[in-house]
Amino acid sequence: MAAIVHNSGINYSLYYNILNYFKTIMTNHPSIMMVSQGALSDFDYDEFPNYPVGNVVILNANWGTSTTDYQIQLIVADKVKNKNNESDPTNNEITIPFYKRDDLVDIHANTFSILNDLTSYTQRSVDGFEINTEIVCEPFSDRFNNGLAGWSATFTLTTHNDKNRCLFFLIDPNFLGYRINDCITGIPYNAIISVGEGQNIGGAFATKINTSLPANYGNLKCFSVGEGLEQANWQFVNIPMVNWPQSNLINCDICELWIEPKIWNTTPATWAGDYSDFRTWITD
Repeated sequence: MAAIVHNSGINYSLYYNILNYFKTIMTNHPSIMMVSQGALSDFDYDEFPNYPVGNVVILNANWGTSTTDYQIQLIVADKVKNKNNESDPTNNEITIPFYKRDDLVDIHANTFSILNDLTSYTQRSVDGFEINTEIVCEPFSDRFNNGLAGWSATFTLTTHNDKNRCLFFLIDPNFLGYRINDCITGIPYNAIISVGEGQNIGGAFATKINTSLPANYGNLKCFSVGEGLEQANWQFVNIPMVNWPQSNLINCDICELWIEPKIWNTTPATWAGDYSDFRTWITD
């Protein structure tokens, strides 16, 4: 018999451990003779040496902030068998509500009870799991082509997922990053900068606020670049440096002039004349 599963020290957010847990409790249930896993299309054609049979399948999963939510479907099924009705028609002492030529009523009663055992144990006896949604149960008798009948139970299983970001360093640790500062707020960040053609690192640069949108005047932000960093906890990775005709924006003030012009078709590069250094933006 497999070991009983109830230890909160197990990382139940792992896919393998979810499957192993349900395999264990179904194997330990005294009324389940065989346990399988996988798509229902396989279950439809499989022939099992012993019955009843339990099957587990993970339908989908969602990640929350610190959880993994698995949608689980458990199936418990048995082979429908014909009965030999030998009761006396004049004194028919029936012990089940509806007697038919087969044992379908018995199978539905037994498999439903087994599913109740499995889900109740999962809800009440395992520290690492939560079932916060309804458990939707459906009986079947002609769902498969292999003569099976029983019940399926579908529910959302919530497990803790600490999302440990320190397990692997997914950026080349030898790559030099930079300390950058938001030109408006002054908030510092650690960043890896994707240098565009013709752009120099140093001074200040503009980047897109929303990388999925084009680099227009409403989607730009300026940063100043400080010292290089050999190691850091990166807040920004591969920030694109927007290319301008002027390759070095020198400082935050110049960068802000480039991304917030008052006349949309002019840039500081086109300023000319004796007083170009003192020119200000006009508002109309």
